[in-house]
Amino acid sequence: MVSEHQIIALVERFEHKLKLLTNLYTDAKNQIEQLEREKEALQESLKAEQDQVKELRKKSTKAENNTAISKDSGIIVKDNLLGTGTNAELKQQLDEYIQELERCIAHLSSLS
Repeated sequence: MVSEHQIIALVERFEHKLKLLTNLYTDAKNQIEQLEREKEALQESLKAEQDQVKELRKKSTKAENNTAISKDSGIIVKDNLLGTGTNAELKQQLDEYIQELERCIAHLSSLS
């Protein structure tokens, strides 16, 4: 037969193990909550990065469209220069083109 002293010892061991399990459960629960917070922060960061990538792609597409237009301007310049007769006219025409290029560069810089 089991003595009262042995039963008390068994109950105390049981209480000790129960306390250990409770502490393990609490620690695991806290760790899960912390990992969920980290997950949410990472998801928000990922979404922000994805939005930034979308914006950069839009800007890149706009810049490519503007670049395609400026490729044709070389042909226009070549055709317009054929009509100039003197050096003064040529210099004036080149100054106008340089000013136009500076405006284009300023516009492209404002896009980025």
